[in-house]
Amino acid sequence: MTHRWSVTGALVVLCVVLREAFGPIEFASWGLIARDWILVGVFLAVVAALHRLGSERAALFRQAREQRDALSREVDMAAAVQRQVLDQHRPPDGPLDVAATMRPAKGVGGDYYDFLSLERDRFGVVIADVAGKGLPAALLMPAVKIALRTLVSEYYRLSDILRQLNATFVENSPSASYFTMACAVFDPERTRMVYSNAGHLAVLHFRAVSGEVDWLTTGGPPVGLLPDVEYDTGEVDYAPGDVFVFYTDGLTESHDAQGFDFGRERLATLVRQHRGRPAGELVSVLHAGVDRFRGAEPQIDDATVIVVRVPAAVANS
Repeated sequence: MTHRWSVTGALVVLCVVLREAFGPIEFASWGLIARDWILVGVFLAVVAALHRLGSERAALFRQAREQRDALSREVDMAAAVQRQVLDQHRPPDGPLDVAATMRPAKGVGGDYYDFLSLERDRFGVVIADVAGKGLPAALLMPAVKIALRTLVSEYYRLSDILRQLNATFVENSPSASYFTMACAVFDPERTRMVYSNAGHLAVLHFRAVSGEVDWLTTGGPPVGLLPDVEYDTGEVDYAPGDVFVFYTDGLTESHDAQGFDFGRERLATLVRQHRGRPAGELVSVLHAGVDRFRGAEPQIDDATVIVVRVPAAVANS
């Protein structure tokens, strides 16, 4: 039955012919011969059915592999497009040191970040985490980018931008298509940052003068989850040496073999220990610290980090 159908049929027929031709003469009655050939016919019919099922199964597996390979190529293409889009989101030139990196858990991710150039040398920082993972979450990212950049050109206050952004996604997206977001506007001239946190993880603010860490949470619920929502804003002043860290849960909720989360306290410790490094190096340090903590455990969620660092040179300007 492991041979081709023609080979199997020929072998069975040959065996029966040899049995009838060379078997004991007392077993060669016409009734026994007819019975043998009837059994051969039944056996060959079963073998034919099994071969047909085997062929259909092989064709199904071949089609599944082709579809898997096609989907894999599409996901790889989507991941390349996503990386290209995020690589284009570069912080504007200015006195602050800014860097960002996103590491998807799969080929594509649901994390999003962006930098917005604003009037009077101000600039905006945005980080978002779309509900879910992989391709479905990544498909929402372009809509977030387009809607946000459109609203920034129309509204000045963060609270108004987030209110309108929330209304847009509540009205036009499925109920499960929501996302958390933290956005901030840095004003280097006034050395002040205005922010709003829409259900996102608390933004870390390391104060160089005191060595303390503040966790910035003022804002409201996730975007696209509830209708008619108002978002509060917070303001903080910053000084030379201060560090702001925006991040997603793929960083702080990474766990080790014992199931313990990396947590925001470990994040604060790393920032405090490496606060003097440039923003790009500090981003790498944070990712590396999470990798060491996780060990052999797989990355289960997208991990994005944005670091905004106030250089000491700002004090002399």
